[in-house]
Amino acid sequence: MLLNLKKEQREHLQLLHQRSPDDIVELCKSAFEYLSYGPNIPRYQQLATKYVSNPEEVQHAIEALIALLIDATKANASEIDLKQLQQEEGYNDNIIEVLTQFVHSKHHFIEGSIKSANIRAYRLVNIEWRLEVRIATRSLLRQNSIRVTMKLFLHTEPKNENRDLLEVGEQQAIHPDERRNRKDLLVQTDLSSLVYIIQVLENALYESKSRRIRNIVSAIH
Repeated sequence: MLLNLKKEQREHLQLLHQRSPDDIVELCKSAFEYLSYGPNIPRYQQLATKYVSNPEEVQHAIEALIALLIDATKANASEIDLKQLQQEEGYNDNIIEVLTQFVHSKHHFIEGSIKSANIRAYRLVNIEWRLEVRIATRSLLRQNSIRVTMKLFLHTEPKNENRDLLEVGEQQAIHPDERRNRKDLLVQTDLSSLVYIIQVLENALYESKSRRIRNIVSAIH
């Protein structure tokens, strides 16, 4: 079995050469912290000073370690498989020993994360909305109540043909298999809550474009 590491990732792992076992352990810990909390630039600057390198090279090496960890977990790599990496890249026994411990100790965590990422979650394929405003009632003449009602059309398979499902008339039956993959939600909220929802979604969208998320998604898929 060959670990499916990209050429660029193998080049970034060259930082491991000539490093002591303690340094490798330090890099592996930083890689796991990267997965849990995101990149720690000040920490990489400290390591760069120690390794006579630069922070970007340290971060690239840590990201390559993450790719190695995920790829080895997906392939259920054994110690023999990692020994093959030693032959290909010329790592000494100390480096392979630490990498083997790193892969095996984090195996269940990565495996669980991969399974969670592969859950067939519902995806938004269409939305209908309506704005409702109440300007007065018999008990309160100067009332101003604004509500936004939204109907969300969700589906587990984001294919182009799903749009046809949304255009099905009331008289036309939907196949049971298609109905199981489809879910419609009716949601009503006020303006302040709607603004908060939009902010949360925008933050999530911004985070999804970060290097950390792109590297994790690329390694998983």
